[in-house]
Amino acid sequence: MTGDKKLPRAAVLRINKCLWNGSDVLDLSDIPLDAPPGQLRELTHLRELRLNLTRVPERLSDLTALTHLRLDGELTSLPESLGGLTALTSLDVYGNRLTEVPEWLGGLTSLKCLYLQGNQLTGLPDSLGNLTALTELIVSKNQLTEIPESLGGLAALQRLYLGINRLTSLPESLGGLTALTSLILMNNRLAGLPESLGGLTALRHLFLQNNRLTSLPESLGGLTALTELYLEGNQLTGLPGSLGNLTALTRFRLESDLLAGLPKWLRHRAKTPR
Repeated sequence: MTGDKKLPRAAVLRINKCLWNGSDVLDLSDIPLDAPPGQLRELTHLRELRLNLTRVPERLSDLTALTHLRLDGELTSLPESLGGLTALTSLDVYGNRLTEVPEWLGGLTSLKCLYLQGNQLTGLPDSLGNLTALTELIVSKNQLTEIPESLGGLAALQRLYLGINRLTSLPESLGGLTALTSLILMNNRLAGLPESLGGLTALRHLFLQNNRLTSLPESLGGLTALTELYLEGNQLTGLPGSLGNLTALTRFRLESDLLAGLPKWLRHRAKTPR
C-alpha cells in the first residue's frame, strides 16, 4: 500500500470512528493490508487492535495503551519493537508462518493469554518462563520437538495446549503447574510421561491420545479432579491400578483390550474406538 488514500472504505470508516468517537477497539482483521494506515499512530488510546498485515511496522509500538493485539497475514517474524507494548494482556498471532518466538516476548510480563497455534514453531524460548501472569498458553499445530523447563514456573497457568506437535518427552518441571486445569498433548510422539504430572491436582482435562505411550506413571492416580482422560491411539499394554482413584471421571477413552484390569465402575464409564 502506497498511501492511506487507497485504504478500503470499510477501513476508513472504522478508523474514523476511533478518531472521532473515541472508540478504543479497532478491528481490521477482515481487510488485508500491506502496511497499517498512517492515522494509526494517532490512536494512542486504543485498547484492542486486530490487523491483517504482511509485515508489522516499528511504529505499532507507539500504541502503548494496547491490552489486546491480534496479528494476521502470514507473518514470518515479529519486530522487537513490540516488546514495548508492556500493557498487553492478550497477544494472538494464530495462523501465521512464524518459525520462532523471540526472546524479548518474555518481557511482556502482563500477558495473561498467548496464542501461538498454527505456525511453524520448532521450539520456545526460555524467557517464556518470565510470563508469570499467564493463564492460557496455546501452541498447538506447530512443529515443537521439546518445551523448555522454564514453563514449569508459570504458576498461574490454567490451560496449556500442546497438541499436534512433535514432542517426544516432557520436562519434570511441568509438575509445578499446580493451577493447570487443561493439558492437551494429543497427536505428538510422546513415549512416556514424567511422574511429576501426578502433582497437577487441579487438572480436569488430560488429552493424551495418538502418542507412543507404552505405560503411564502410577502418579496419575493423584489427579482426583480429572473429569476427562483420553488415551486411545497409544501403545499401552496395561494401566496403573491407581487410575481407580479417579472417581470424578465422566469421559474416559482407551483401547478395548485395556478394560479388563479396571474397576467395574470405571469400565462402565470408558469408551473405546469403534
